[in-house]
Amino acid sequence: MDIFSVTGKQAEASANVAKVSSQTQVRQVEQTHQIEKSQREGQQDKQEMIDSLNKTVDDLNNQMGALETNVRFGFNDKISTMFVNVMERSTGKMIRKIPTEEAMKLSERMKEIVGMIFDKKG
Repeated sequence: MDIFSVTGKQAEASANVAKVSSQTQVRQVEQTHQIEKSQREGQQDKQEMIDSLNKTVDDLNNQMGALETNVRFGFNDKISTMFVNVMERSTGKMIRKIPTEEAMKLSERMKEIVGMIFDKKG
């Protein structure tokens, strides 16, 4: 067996391994960029939805004000939920909140707990 042919085959095999390794790293970087891009787009979509809901809440409150009702709408960003306040017209005192403050706090806490349970970093 010729020493040059054996050495050449070993060098060629090493070059192929390095090439495959390099391609794998490039693919991993590309996949990471795609994941980050989709996460950014998801966050932008969520923010657009929240902004839209806040605008809707403002519109509803303006319409209710024109009707001289004692119903006010709101939006809780932490749990992404709308709520309704029923107010006493003469004093401005809140009669009822739907859902209740306790229910919204419970929902917020449950969302935190689920986040801790399914935390992908830890």
